[in-house]
Amino acid sequence: MIESNILGAAVGIQNQGVIDKTEGTSLPSTGDAVITGKFKRGRMDKAFVVTRDNYKAMLGHDPSNPSYQAVEDVFNRGVSQVSVRRVGTSGK
Repeated sequence: MIESNILGAAVGIQNQGVIDKTEGTSLPSTGDAVITGKFKRGRMDKAFVVTRDNYKAMLGHDPSNPSYQAVEDVFNRGVSQVSVRRVGTSGK
């Protein structure tokens, strides 16, 4: 009996190998990000850049806001700066 990865028309066993699905998918790290959301503070007329050092002051500290949480998550992933487009108030 033949054992191969590509069997074709021959009689035998076709081996596809072992597929390891134990590792998770990791997202690629990027240098910059763009987020559109509702924040307490910031420009309304055009996008602006925030960094890890100034985002709390520029956007207004609001940990219950999903848009603000997205900005924090981006910085936790190692992105150096975020372009933010504010589309309204956070509702507070």
